[in-house]
Amino acid sequence: MFQINKNLLKIRKNAEPDKKRNRVSSQMSDKPSADDDLSIGEVISWNESNSEKITKFIDKVNEKYGGSIIPEMDYSEGTYRYNALKEIDEPLNNYAFLEKLTHEGSRRLEKFVFNQFLVCPDHQKTFLVNVRLYCTKCNSIRIEKLHLLEHRSCGYLGERHVFDTEEQDKLRCPSCDKFIKNSAKELRVPATWYHCLDCKEKFDDALIRLHCQEFSHDFNVNEGHAVTIYGYSVINSAKSEFDDAKLKTELAKLVTKFGFSTDENHVMKGRSGHEHTIDVYGVDKKDQTIFILINDLDGNGLDSRIIQVIDTAPKIAILVGHSSISEKIKSIAAKYNVSIISSQSIDEIVSEVEKTIEFRLKKLEGSSDK
Repeated sequence: MFQINKNLLKIRKNAEPDKKRNRVSSQMSDKPSADDDLSIGEVISWNESNSEKITKFIDKVNEKYGGSIIPEMDYSEGTYRYNALKEIDEPLNNYAFLEKLTHEGSRRLEKFVFNQFLVCPDHQKTFLVNVRLYCTKCNSIRIEKLHLLEHRSCGYLGERHVFDTEEQDKLRCPSCDKFIKNSAKELRVPATWYHCLDCKEKFDDALIRLHCQEFSHDFNVNEGHAVTIYGYSVINSAKSEFDDAKLKTELAKLVTKFGFSTDENHVMKGRSGHEHTIDVYGVDKKDQTIFILINDLDGNGLDSRIIQVIDTAPKIAILVGHSSISEKIKSIAAKYNVSIISSQSIDEIVSEVEKTIEFRLKKLEGSSDK
């Protein structure tokens, strides 16, 4: 699933393989970059031999993916893949196929930077890396961040813990004995520092290191290797915008199959009194509602959609997008019982929405039987 140009990522000789490493390595092909190792003549010959497949692939990318090939990221595994390759039955990690189409002997695709990561200098084929903070004196990771708080009304200064009360999440000034009703307005944070729970040292700045999760060891930031992950777009294609109107129509037809009356661009008033536009609205005889919301899944778009869900309280809420989804977005949506589906293909989206509705309806039936 995970491939990176071998000229960017050469494994050091002292790297120790294990079964997990071999598994990951098998997902990350060491095929050479077409730009570096193939001549124009070789690529032209490859294009001629695979002309039918290439034409089909480019047509499918234009038709179903809006002319762009975006990597699907798996941040928990430290891998990525290109789902568009399944249209021609190529492995989803066939990075070399895409690279050949960017070669000057082909020039069917152009690539752009999709993401960049710092990876372990010894084990460079995964981006499973996290940041760790260490005590500057004893090198322990058992440190906590401390905040100095100032109560604006009386001027008292003290560490955060002295404002704590027996009631969770309630603060009280130990000087004037007043409860803090609005922390943002009533308190100021003039300073922060760290405290080591092992050696009890207090210090202003913690020691920052990166941790390689594959082999459980640390390395410094300046030792890390930068890895670039690319997206691709078809050259000279009439790149169409994602067809939201077509998607809405197909999803409305789907919701109807489940016995719901449907409406596109349905306007309804939330509990707050504000009006919200629901892209695909469905309601059945039990007054159960299905809301399908469509937008590009960036952070700002998600915030506004989550507000809609909270304010209108549908039984089933599904957020549909056509860009890659970060783990942060998935985590936020899960807190509010919002199902997220993302694909550049309308057919795939409709199929996944159907599975989601089936699952959520069965869940609702099960809870009502109890």
